[in-house]
Amino acid sequence: MSLFRKVPVVFLGVLFCLLMQSATSFAKDTKVAKKEIKALNDKIMAANEKGDLQGALTAAEGAYQLAKDTWGENALETANAMNNMANLYTAANEAPAAEQFFKRAILIYIEKSDPNGTGMADIYFNLGVAYAMQKKYSDAINILSKAEVIRHAKLGPESPDTQKVVEMIGELRKLANMKTERI
Repeated sequence: MSLFRKVPVVFLGVLFCLLMQSATSFAKDTKVAKKEIKALNDKIMAANEKGDLQGALTAAEGAYQLAKDTWGENALETANAMNNMANLYTAANEAPAAEQFFKRAILIYIEKSDPNGTGMADIYFNLGVAYAMQKKYSDAINILSKAEVIRHAKLGPESPDTQKVVEMIGELRKLANMKTERI
């Protein structure tokens, strides 16, 4: 006797409906979450325009938590929220915390996005800034070099974004040399 004959058809119908309902609920939840994250991002922008860094950071932390709860710790949406929040930590002179979130976002981007895309270059750049703020000049130069390679390939050497990275690397090399000379 087959398994299908042992399971009542009504049970299969109920199981199918439950599965469809949970898939639909998840789809609705993600749509709601996307709207809520957009609203939180709008709050970040509004708070930033007012110079309310703490308000922006609170909204960014909420967006991160919502993304993590909705899509999981290793989702691209969560990585985007981490990157936004980490940028605000950098602005708040909390570079060590920013560094940790940038590193986690990079790992997600490598796995789930284009590791040679401009989005990756942006996160590398952001991490480079966090390193520089902590006077980790070697680390900053190394990660910024990755951003430079990507931006050079995708945007060209004359792009303002590429030039910005090149200039920052140059300044950090000077600082690193000054630090070495003092020792």
